[in-house]
Amino acid sequence: MENFYMYQQRRYQPCTGSILWLLVFFYFPVAGFAQAGKIDSIKQQLLTLDDSARVDALNHLSALFISAEQKDSAQGYAVRASKEASQLRYAHGMAVYYCNLAQMAKHFDDDFRKAEQDAKTSLDWYERTNNKEGIIQAYFYAQYATFAQSKFEEALAFAQKRYAFSKQTGNTTGMVDALGAIFAIYRQSGDYEKSFHFAQQVYELAKQSNNKFALVDALYSFAQLYELIEEYSISQHYFRLVLQMDDDETRAERIATDNDIWFKMEFTETFSHLRQFDSAWRYYNRYKPTNPVYLRVWWISTGECYLLQKDYPHALQHLQLGLAEHRKLNDRNEIMRALLDIGNTYLSVGNNKAALAYGREGLQLALETKAHQYTRDGYQILSTVFERLHQTDSANHYFKRYMTMKEQVLSDLAKGRLAAYQYEQKIALANKELEVREAQLSNENFVKKVLIGGIAFLLLFGAIVVRNISLKRRNEKLRLEHQLKMQELESEQTKSQLQQQATELEVQALRAQMNPHFIFNSLNSINCFILENDKRKASEYLTKFSRLVRLILNNSQADLIPLQRELDALTLYLQLEALRFSHHFDFSIDLDADVNPSLLRVPPLLIQPYVENAVWHGLMHKKEQGKLSVTISQQKESLFCRIADNGVGRKKAAEVERKSATYRSLGMRITADRIAMLQHQKQWENLVTVNDLVLPDGSPGGTEVILQLPLIYDEGDFD
Repeated sequence: MENFYMYQQRRYQPCTGSILWLLVFFYFPVAGFAQAGKIDSIKQQLLTLDDSARVDALNHLSALFISAEQKDSAQGYAVRASKEASQLRYAHGMAVYYCNLAQMAKHFDDDFRKAEQDAKTSLDWYERTNNKEGIIQAYFYAQYATFAQSKFEEALAFAQKRYAFSKQTGNTTGMVDALGAIFAIYRQSGDYEKSFHFAQQVYELAKQSNNKFALVDALYSFAQLYELIEEYSISQHYFRLVLQMDDDETRAERIATDNDIWFKMEFTETFSHLRQFDSAWRYYNRYKPTNPVYLRVWWISTGECYLLQKDYPHALQHLQLGLAEHRKLNDRNEIMRALLDIGNTYLSVGNNKAALAYGREGLQLALETKAHQYTRDGYQILSTVFERLHQTDSANHYFKRYMTMKEQVLSDLAKGRLAAYQYEQKIALANKELEVREAQLSNENFVKKVLIGGIAFLLLFGAIVVRNISLKRRNEKLRLEHQLKMQELESEQTKSQLQQQATELEVQALRAQMNPHFIFNSLNSINCFILENDKRKASEYLTKFSRLVRLILNNSQADLIPLQRELDALTLYLQLEALRFSHHFDFSIDLDADVNPSLLRVPPLLIQPYVENAVWHGLMHKKEQGKLSVTISQQKESLFCRIADNGVGRKKAAEVERKSATYRSLGMRITADRIAMLQHQKQWENLVTVNDLVLPDGSPGGTEVILQLPLIYDEGDFD
């Protein structure tokens, strides 16, 4: 399950008093006000102040004691401020007093319900006065407390008011803070596209204002977003950028705003998701908080790490401890996360009753907060439990809802990844220091980002089909034009040249058809894994498939490619097929010592269809473990490729296919046409030989295909 944390806020900004209070201190100079003795200086000034200026001073002392981590003193001065403000009917003083109470509830106790109540009361008092100084902090604590309780619409409204007020007063720092809050609200609710949009606004505004704190927070925001869209390596990159920019001042800011524990846990969790558990536990042990208030964050994070390691007893212990603390504070975001984590853990150990209880409670919170990712996980838990209990109607009901929400989350992820990709491209142009790194990450992950999600699958497949049809029509048109020209020309030499051009176009068209044929088969495999909910295999398959698609697209641009590239693509293809069919067969690719794969050139995707045919029609019908070998050798002026399998043989395969109405291999038909064209065009002979293998007892022993190609060497560099 993904980790969704409290968003970061800027450095500590206490609620302050009125402008009159600032004028009083300007008139009565207080040397060292920003130094260690400023509290004592303000205490001395209290002897000379009265009325509203005295209330402002008491409120300011309360805020300073909060910053100094002295809760009792902060509460004492706050109470004195409220009493005197009440006697004076001083509305601004009461507004600042309640703002300080909200800050104490959040800072010392993480008591979000009390923080919300006090912040809203503070805003009510601000409505009664024209003095709006400090209202930004009241908006902040109201927004923070409602966000923590998953009241996203309320939190968004407070953040927008905070931004509008900051913009009206020219407060750039307040604008950056408010945009950061809006970013976090969309992030937590699963709208990664909008979240990326506001994170970029924070970054741009921070650069314009040369605000180091905001720049660090913007990088932190990107680290969080990349972690949520499952780009853990990129997330680590941004976390390390934050650490590189870290100094005593920025680190102190994170500690003062209670963000340090969240930062440490999120950074550590990237190691868990990358299955680097030794590194993860090294950081968990280093970052274990001494403050009991923050242990709840550590319990949940370590519990999820145990869950990923399948250490279910320790996972339950830590998750239950964290949940108990979150319930005390009504931290609904973390309660929802913990409930579904525990539900999944009980599901893994076969405790259906407990999994159902926690799954239902987590799903109810997810539905109330409209958090797509949590709703999906809740439906999945309930669907699985009811299926185990053989309650088919309920299982089907929740499975349908799970699939619908899963598609929604995949769509959210795809949009987020597209937004991330666009952002990376923009940064690559603007920031020369990150250009190489960002370009590499974008290129390596582009195909995977586009393929994730149902919409991306359909778009990609549709583009391939349209391209294929367009190529066919264009080539057909060209062939007709050539035929008309040939009829008009009297010169036999000119006719021969036109016929040669038409032949080359037909070869190109056949080669182009191989790409959609192969991609279609691979997409079916990915879809199969998704439907089976095998996330690990689907992820592994996508990674290999993205590399293979890149090879296929690059290789298809040329008539001839290095043998090494063809073998690399073939190796990836066999790994994908072995993964898809649960390693039902073993394979090997061997080259004779005198074969130089870097210099020799071969037509692209000429070997793969015969290997595919051996897997699908020979080995897949075999009950026992299958074996496939590809051997490359060189004799005189020819290159020989032997593809041998120990499958059921051609005769048995044909019988099985007739009974099951299996379609004829499109790849074999296209390849046969390609070979026929190559023989005609390049005058190659005896390209393909197919032999049936027989065991000593006379039974079928498989099939052998031998491709004989002329030796063609690379005379220059091949790109």
